Amino acid sequence: MHFLRLLRIFIPVLVIAAIAAGVIIVLSSRSELQSSRRQVNVAWTQLQGQLDPRYDKLKAADDAVRSTPGPLHKIVEQVDSAITNWRDLQTNGGSVSSQVTAANKLEALGRRLVQAARAAPRLRGKPALASVDEFASSAPPGAATAFEHAVSQYERERNRPARRLAASILGYKSVPAYDASGSS
Repeated sequence: MHFLRLLRIFIPVLVIAAIAAGVIIVLSSRSELQSSRRQVNVAWTQLQGQLDPRYDKLKAADDAVRSTPGPLHKIVEQVDSAITNWRDLQTNGGSVSSQVTAANKLEALGRRLVQAARAAPRLRGKPALASVDEFASSAPPGAATAFEHAVSQYERERNRPARRLAASILGYKSVPAYDASGSS
């Protein structure tokens, strides 16, 4: 009997303590998540400024091979669509995650465009390849490393066991890494 009475008191106290601990974890995690996310945003702003000239080169390469018939034309259309999406996100203030996703798509399409243009027999020896080669030889932006570091730190903070729930409750969503792996 005495044990059951203690159990009746102990269980509600334990539940209240668990709820209080959860609230404390969420509230204490907010500042660190916010700080890490701010670093990601600052690093992205710096990287974004370096990506615009890069994607201008991609647009020039895209325009240079636009009239080439065949499978390359499909890639040209995809690049056009991706550049339009990139510019819309810049103009309308899309989220960092959506902008990074758009940048990654442009990087992938840029790699495909370079490979397809260099392999196209109709472009061999043509001046259109100069624009493609100019984009292909452009180095990845220098700010990419700082952004990668900021995203890594943010994701580490976000995915700590005690903070995972807090991050989802507070709306701190995942941010993809910028991928220029096929550049230069």
